[in-house]
Amino acid sequence: MNHAEVAAASFDFQRARKAALGWFQTNGRRFPWRDDPTPYRVWISEIMLQQTTTQTVLGYFERFLARFPTVETLAAASEEETLKYWEGLGYYRRARSLRAAAIEIVDRFDSQFPSNYADVLSLPGVGRYAAGAILSFGFDKRFPILEANTTRLHARLIGLLEETTTASAQRLLWKFAEDWLPQESTRRAPGVYRGINGALTDLGRLVCAPVEPRCDDCPLAKQCAANRLGLQEKVPVLKKKAEPIRRVDVALLVFRSDLERATAVDEIDGKTPRAPSDVLLIRRPQNSLWAGLWDFPRFEVVDARFADAQDFSADASLAERLQFFLEEEVGAPPRDYRVGKTITTVRHSVTRYRVALRVCQLVGSATNLAPREERTLFDSLEQPEPSGVRGDLETRLRSESFAARQAAESRWVPLASLPDYPLSSPGRRVADWLAKNASKKFF
Repeated sequence: MNHAEVAAASFDFQRARKAALGWFQTNGRRFPWRDDPTPYRVWISEIMLQQTTTQTVLGYFERFLARFPTVETLAAASEEETLKYWEGLGYYRRARSLRAAAIEIVDRFDSQFPSNYADVLSLPGVGRYAAGAILSFGFDKRFPILEANTTRLHARLIGLLEETTTASAQRLLWKFAEDWLPQESTRRAPGVYRGINGALTDLGRLVCAPVEPRCDDCPLAKQCAANRLGLQEKVPVLKKKAEPIRRVDVALLVFRSDLERATAVDEIDGKTPRAPSDVLLIRRPQNSLWAGLWDFPRFEVVDARFADAQDFSADASLAERLQFFLEEEVGAPPRDYRVGKTITTVRHSVTRYRVALRVCQLVGSATNLAPREERTLFDSLEQPEPSGVRGDLETRLRSESFAARQAAESRWVPLASLPDYPLSSPGRRVADWLAKNASKKFF
């Protein structure tokens, strides 16, 4: 046994439980899902808290529950409405999984949230941690939880000098988390499992901080191996994060007045008056980033020579992909359209990418092009591309990822209706900017 395994095996859990619960009674955080810990409310909170801070979730939880107070109301909602109430939380696959799980709970479990671990784990979007958290906090059952805060706390308590994501470290940490929970007994106090896991989570978050932990305020300091050995800044050992990748995208503002016709674009309905300022929105297709959400047409800038550009009218790769999108997906006539100058820039992050999103307007032209099947790449550009650049771009543009369709559907949307649509987070920022600047004559 290594020193961490020895520390875990000899840990005085009975003494530690008493100290942690005493601290929690005075210092524990108050959340709406803790004040009324029904399984449904706990489940919603746990899914929201994945990859999202508690402070952010607090602003969405009550609003979501007000619209979907029961599993039946969530199961009956459309995907678009669910995404609209999730908008801003990011990682939208969670919302789709949440709705899919609600449908399963209604169909498979007669609208009663399952209390069996295997059943909970079988629900879409629920993994080992979430299943344990739902059963512990929602049912007060004996299930351990291991997330960022408790991983850090447990690793320091046993002085774990191994990277926490390795298989051996995970086995040890999960076993240690489980040993915190006393065995089932008719004599156990009600709420003890919920209380212990809540105390450990809050100790990890409020006291055992990643940097400069408050060891003097910790009720477990005397039992902590890292504190005893002075290893607080070395433990936990985390996997090195990948360096962020910087990229430039273009979000294209296409107004009704920009296109002579667009035979493949839907209208918002049959009653709303059409206006030249109506803007083109697309719904992202399944298995794509922000699937199911609405957004502005968007293209990656793949030619490195335009990485810092503010005007993309000479970008060959953008011109080609734009033409394909407008002709094949929008139903526009074959004209020499270009991506124009940058109007504003929205910066955001997606997984490991740090994106500078250049918001541009479509630049139209009266120049007719030959039918697509008679054209070759870059026919519409005045200046020939250097042979090496041309070959690289042609290869990439013909790749499967760049040939994928942008839209599951497209629609002309009045500017006043943009708040009604569930948009991607950067898309919402573009829409908000557009609303504030709609009076300016840039279209």
